[in-house]
Amino acid sequence: MFQEDGAIRVIEGPEAGEGAGHDGNYRVDADVIASKFKKFVREFAYNRPSSGNTGITTMKYREQLQQNCGNRLYKLELSLNDLSAYEDGELLKYNLLTSPTEFIPLCERALQDLYYEIVRKEDESMPDKAPVIQLELKSDADLDGTFGNMKPKMIRDLTSDQVERLVVIQGIVTSVKMPRDKARKVVLKCSSCENVKEITVNPGFTAAHIPAACDGNAMRAGQMEKCPPNPFVVVGDLCDMEADQAIRLQELPEHVPVGEMPRSIDLCARLYGVDECTPGTRLTCIGIFCATEQAAGDKMSAGRNQGTNTVKYSYIQVLGLQLAQGNQGQGAVEISPEEEEKFEQLAKDPEIRNLIFKSIAPAICASSKDVIDDVKRAIASLLFGGSRKRLPDGHRMRGDINILLLGDPGTAKSQFLKFAHSAAPISVYTSGKGSSAAGLTAAIIKDGDGFTLEGGAMVLADSGIVCIDEFDKMDVKDRVAIHEAMEQQTISIAKAGITTMLNTRCSVLAAANPRFGTYDDLTNTADQMDFETTILSRFDMMFLVKDVRDSDRDYNLAKHLLSLHSGANQQQQEQQSPLNSIELRKYISYCRNKCSPRITAEAGEVLKNHYVTIRKAMKSERATIPITVRQLEAIVRIAESLAKMELREDADVSHVEEALRMFTVSTLDSANRDRNGVGIDVLSEEEKKELLEAEEVVRRIIPRGGRRNKFQLESQLVSLGGVSEQMARRAVHLMTRRGELEEKANNTLKRTG
Repeated sequence: MFQEDGAIRVIEGPEAGEGAGHDGNYRVDADVIASKFKKFVREFAYNRPSSGNTGITTMKYREQLQQNCGNRLYKLELSLNDLSAYEDGELLKYNLLTSPTEFIPLCERALQDLYYEIVRKEDESMPDKAPVIQLELKSDADLDGTFGNMKPKMIRDLTSDQVERLVVIQGIVTSVKMPRDKARKVVLKCSSCENVKEITVNPGFTAAHIPAACDGNAMRAGQMEKCPPNPFVVVGDLCDMEADQAIRLQELPEHVPVGEMPRSIDLCARLYGVDECTPGTRLTCIGIFCATEQAAGDKMSAGRNQGTNTVKYSYIQVLGLQLAQGNQGQGAVEISPEEEEKFEQLAKDPEIRNLIFKSIAPAICASSKDVIDDVKRAIASLLFGGSRKRLPDGHRMRGDINILLLGDPGTAKSQFLKFAHSAAPISVYTSGKGSSAAGLTAAIIKDGDGFTLEGGAMVLADSGIVCIDEFDKMDVKDRVAIHEAMEQQTISIAKAGITTMLNTRCSVLAAANPRFGTYDDLTNTADQMDFETTILSRFDMMFLVKDVRDSDRDYNLAKHLLSLHSGANQQQQEQQSPLNSIELRKYISYCRNKCSPRITAEAGEVLKNHYVTIRKAMKSERATIPITVRQLEAIVRIAESLAKMELREDADVSHVEEALRMFTVSTLDSANRDRNGVGIDVLSEEEKKELLEAEEVVRRIIPRGGRRNKFQLESQLVSLGGVSEQMARRAVHLMTRRGELEEKANNTLKRTG
């Protein structure tokens, strides 16, 4: 039996079932829709694969309803794909798409009937009164062509013809309001005659309309006094309440057209959709696109024109949320089964790591005289990332790799950041001077209802990367704010009565200039790094990207750059890059979701011995860049990322050795620039030979106990000894550090040994 507004109709039996053929017309009565929906829930079955040749047939929604009600979860998750597979699914699907505002309450009342017919009949311990059972929708939005036109729309594509229709959108949550209790059923009582009236309130941002006159007047014979105008008062004890919540959803950064501001829309979640997400969560929302005057239009007119405006406030009434936190699920890059198969084959290629390294920023020219090749390898490791670990006590260990590029202007640092921003599945790009602590972490914003929390760049880039350019131009106070975000990967907030913790599980790729603009070989590295030790220890790799003055390198670089400007190098560049930007992005997303490598025992032994050796070498002198346990973890993360590129579950000795090499040429190189390379060979054989010859020339020019002007000595080395200017300065600098030359007044040097 189905009861609505006092009318009782019989909707079970052969007449209703057989006579409901739609004949191409899907507009049918409400009782027919309810009957077919109940039949769908009771009878829909799917074959679950089993160990044998035959599958196990399961009544999917019937069992789900029984199980959820048994666990006191009064909801039913309905997949839109299953509607298409069912015999009467076209009729249900059509009504759901075109008139969801009528369809959803109808189905939820039908679920209450099924509660009595299925759940209560089999389990007498369940409550006698049927609870409100929420219908949640799910859409497989990743698959191409699934469910006709139900592919996700962008927020800017929601137009007036979509109002009161079912829509699927994707976005990132920027703010979440406090949950509220909204009346689902309001019970009114006349203050004069005690006549009781019930009003049902529709879900969403809607209000109850209280009648101005009492119905009891018409029922009386006329002898009694009439009720006054507006006699009704609300009986709070008898009202039914439900939770609802306002969520602000913004366009995904990669969907915003260049030069435009990202658009956003409000979502109204109810019952089990409340408190599902936090700022920074990426999600796919399926719901009804609604327009109402309740929130925006009612304040736009005054006086005699009050309420006559037609300006509507648009929002989405949520029917289902599919969270895609970071890089997993619906918010990620779409990868087809054919591409998955291709990536599996690609991972088996023994040269896969070199293919990936060559695909990183192919437009940037590298040479043997600089560290550009190693920077490309490091950025590849950052994009793939290590493995996150959760210890038995609940403690988390980060798997994301942080990199700092410190160097001269014009060494393609910002180009590397732009490439990483485009290649990463999830990324946010920001500049140090234009970023504040609140903009990077989280902000407390006051609105009409109190204070709300809005996530910043690092929260929005959860499970992705944050590119921070001009890192040295940041305020010191703002830089301190990201300490916790970089190591613990959380942001703790205790402001304006809000005490909470947000996730910032992201990698940081930062670019900075030395303190005096360019790097000076003969000045202590510590004097040129305008950073605190605390922030430097949080970077896994630091590169000194120098503008090397070498004629061969300059010629090749100029040739490469001019060919890029003329367009002649585009085809050659495409041939050099094994994976284009889109393929690389998809492969990164696939690898990050697919495997989580761990260090093998043999690799652990190798790493342990190397770490002890590095610490022993560093003990002799105070290091500019501290080598701590964090750096040991950094080498582990780099090794795991190298294994992840090959889709391998174990990081073996070869991965650890390559990770040690990358760590050595980056962080240790930066730490040892002042000491002629403790634990690392900075100079090549030719450079060592040239350095020794330059020192011999110095000894010939200055006798023991003699003096010579420093700048004259360097120019004589260049003119007489045939030594390069850079090597002449290096030779004088090293002899001064060893004590062979002693600095005196007026820039003079005295030879002591």
